[in-house]
Amino acid sequence: MKLQPLLFSLEYLPLLIRLECKEAASLPPFLGSTLHGVLGWELAKHPALYAYLFENKRFGGAGQDIVNPYMIEPPRSKAHYQPGESLCFKLVLFGDAAGLAEEVVQVLARLRQFRIGAARCLFEPRDILHGEQYGPIWQEGVFRREALVVENIAAVSTQELASWCSVHLVTPLRIRRGGALVQKMDFPTIIRSITKRISLLVERYGGAVDAAAASGACELASEIRMASHALYLNQMHRYSNRRQESLDWSGMLGAMTFEGKLTAFTPWLHAARILHIGRNSTFGCGQLDIVCRYM
Repeated sequence: MKLQPLLFSLEYLPLLIRLECKEAASLPPFLGSTLHGVLGWELAKHPALYAYLFENKRFGGAGQDIVNPYMIEPPRSKAHYQPGESLCFKLVLFGDAAGLAEEVVQVLARLRQFRIGAARCLFEPRDILHGEQYGPIWQEGVFRREALVVENIAAVSTQELASWCSVHLVTPLRIRRGGALVQKMDFPTIIRSITKRISLLVERYGGAVDAAAASGACELASEIRMASHALYLNQMHRYSNRRQESLDWSGMLGAMTFEGKLTAFTPWLHAARILHIGRNSTFGCGQLDIVCRYM
C-alpha cells in the first residue's frame, strides 16, 4: 500500500478547563473574549508566561500580524448558569507553546475562583482534563504530568474518500476582504483560510506544511460546487478595555454543503475543525464542524 505524503504537521495540546458555577449567573452568549480576559488577567501575574502567550505579536516587529500560539474554544451558547452547573472551555496550545502546558496548568490550579462577566459572577475551578483524551491533568489537588499528551494535526492529514461535505459554522466566522466582512462564503475561501493559518503557525511555532500541496489545494478549490447554504450575519460587539471602545465582532453563522471531488481536501477540512479559521480565532471565532461522506 502506497503511503500518502505528509501534508502538514503541527503539535498542539488541548486543555479542557471545567469550572463550577457558585451563584446564579447571566453571561454573554459568546464567551470567547470574556474567557480570554479572565485568563489574561491571571497569567499577567507571571510575566514570562504572559509575554510568550499573550504578547507574542510584540516580537514580530515591523507591524507584522503575528499569529498567536494558543486558542480559546468557548462553550456553546448558554445565557444562564445556576449554582452547581459546569462551565467548560478549552485552552489549546500550539507548537512550541505546548511545552508551557505544565506551567499554565499550575497557574490555573492555584486559583481559588474565577470572576466572569460584567457582574463578575463567581465560578470555582473543578478540574483540568486533556481536551481530547479526557484524562485528568489536575483534579482534587493532584497534578498528573503524564496526562499532558501532545497531539498533532498530522493525525488528520490522510485523505478520506469523499464527494460531499457539510460545514457548520459553530462560532462566528470573521473573514475580511478589502476591509469588509465576507458574507458570501465559498469553498475556495475556506481552503485559503486554513492553508494560510497552518502555514503561519508552523512558520513561527514549529512543524511543517507541504507548500506546493497547499497552493494546489487553493487552485483546485474553485472546482467544488456549493450544494446548499443557510448562512446569516450574527451581530456581535465586544468592549476592549485596552482600547477603551466597543468593537464590531460580527461574523457569519449557519451551515453549507459542498459537492465534488473532495477527497484531496478532506485533510485541510479536518485541520480547520481543529485550528479554526478566520480572524479572532484566538478568542474562539471560526470554529467549524465538518462531516465528509462519499455519496
